[in-house]
Amino acid sequence: MYLEEQVIRLNKLFEQLEKKRNIAVWGAAENTVRLFQDTSLLNYDITEITDIKKAGKFFFGKILKLPEEIDWERIEAVVVSSFYHEDEIEQDLRLKYGYAGLIIKLNETGQTQPFYQCLPRKDLQTDHKFQDILKGNKSLKDIHKNERIFILCCGPSIQQQDLTLLKDEITMAVSSFYMHKDLKIIQPNYYCNAQWARNEKLSDDVEMEYLKELHKNVGHSRYFFAAQEKELIENSHVFDSREVNYYYYDYSDYHGICRPYFYQEVDLCQEIMPVHSVPVLCIQLALYMGFGEIYLLGTEHDSLITNQYTYFYDKDKCVTGRKDVTIDENDRLVWDFSRSLADTYRLWENYKAVKRIADAGNVKIYNATAGGALDLFPRVDFYQLFSQKQNKKEG
Repeated sequence: MYLEEQVIRLNKLFEQLEKKRNIAVWGAAENTVRLFQDTSLLNYDITEITDIKKAGKFFFGKILKLPEEIDWERIEAVVVSSFYHEDEIEQDLRLKYGYAGLIIKLNETGQTQPFYQCLPRKDLQTDHKFQDILKGNKSLKDIHKNERIFILCCGPSIQQQDLTLLKDEITMAVSSFYMHKDLKIIQPNYYCNAQWARNEKLSDDVEMEYLKELHKNVGHSRYFFAAQEKELIENSHVFDSREVNYYYYDYSDYHGICRPYFYQEVDLCQEIMPVHSVPVLCIQLALYMGFGEIYLLGTEHDSLITNQYTYFYDKDKCVTGRKDVTIDENDRLVWDFSRSLADTYRLWENYKAVKRIADAGNVKIYNATAGGALDLFPRVDFYQLFSQKQNKKEG
């Protein structure tokens, strides 16, 4: 849910205050400031504001009071503006202060986080030059309602797993997965490429070479590229326009300027959440397409522990294998620990955001990776996912 929609809900909730006098607000932190700024709350008869930690200070022209200093008998309504403690405050009002009047709690609108943490819909307006190409994504909305998908990433753990079991499953592969020995057996339905972060090693020429290798090996699939790459994709002359879709996110937000918790849903016809790793992008695509179960493979994300960043394939045989400026010739991270820690934190925040969106839609995300550090999703045994099918086959 976006900020504008939250404000509408709150204003509807506050309509109960229309005929009330001597209204008190409990809480004088950021939530209250944003309520006064963004909603209709100040249009009502607010006479008291209480905050235990800030009593005696001025706040929107009033002196903040302790709860004990307020005559609760003359208060006709209380707005509780302390998002994470609403139930406790309501209990204190009823039992400790004997308040019997109207209490309005913001979580009555179904909020799962402070309303001001919701992203304004206007901030998701895509650059006009990309809007037309994103319209084509509308046809993908919920086309796989309640089906399951396997997201195939490039961590070394997939060498330990028999991926031929995925022959009849819906799959989405990423990056250089085309180097996997079982690619032709799996034949990914979808292929997702993260927006390229160019550096002194990763040039347009390298990407052009990669695109040709990708299509040569994968052939027919539904490919996803960043909208910013459209011109280069077309200039490669290797993809049929009918097999390519584009997504858009603002790469300048990559390092956390636009916080992941702002995003409440995925709309591929608009800007989506900037990502720190391609699996997060894949999850967003899968959510938009309506999948009910999402399984991750090859997502170790354990470089902070191992101080190495490795893949299942030989980097010397890969077009982009030795183009990563964040690792040295021995696959060790060149960043110091603090930088690696910060980057891992941002990645985990990314995953938490897509998990929250998935949970809201009752979509299940599972980690079927053999090992690794990603601990935000339930672990499942990859082979158990096919045991029933195998038993039927043997029967």
